[in-house]
Amino acid sequence: MRPAPAWLTRLADLLLFALTLAAVGISLLQHMPDWAQLSVLLAFVTLFVVRWYLDSDRMAYIRANWLDLVLVVLLASPLLRLIMALKMVGLVPIMRVTALTRAHRDTLLRLLVLSSESFPAQMSLVFGMAFLFGVSAYLFEHAHNAAFASIADSLWWAIVTITTVGYGDIVPQSSGGRLVAVLAMVFGIAVYSLVIANVTRLIEKVGKD
Repeated sequence: MRPAPAWLTRLADLLLFALTLAAVGISLLQHMPDWAQLSVLLAFVTLFVVRWYLDSDRMAYIRANWLDLVLVVLLASPLLRLIMALKMVGLVPIMRVTALTRAHRDTLLRLLVLSSESFPAQMSLVFGMAFLFGVSAYLFEHAHNAAFASIADSLWWAIVTITTVGYGDIVPQSSGGRLVAVLAMVFGIAVYSLVIANVTRLIEKVGKD
């Protein structure tokens, strides 16, 4: 196949980047209507196809960028489009997850096998403590706090608190409820520390083997 002129390829890259940058700017300034989001998405995909067509090695271009296109189409995130556009036009060196997976496939599989041994116990501990914290908060709060109207609401609050997401839609008001919240937050931080320690231990174990 005869390669496309370099200026034409660079023009497609610049259009792709400019479109993405404009979409990010618009999304930051105001809410984009559905028709505008769809138009930007279609334009992005069109420019992607044009850039693929102009590339001297189309198969290599698809292998290098197909995952980016799928993520952009499915997630429709302007910021994600900006990152992927920067990568595709070669402005930032972003390591591909797929390349990393291929290079360390055996190591990753061994890590998954080892982590699967402790994962059920860890999840049982998390959900068990979430149930305990949720029920405790319900007992302290439901009589005078409408946000804790049911066990389900309390369990939702417990899971959100343990994971340190903290939406703030449900807040305990009593001293007992706040004490339970503090304990749930401390437990959540401890769980994260435990997970990090386990991952580190597994990596060291695989490295020694």
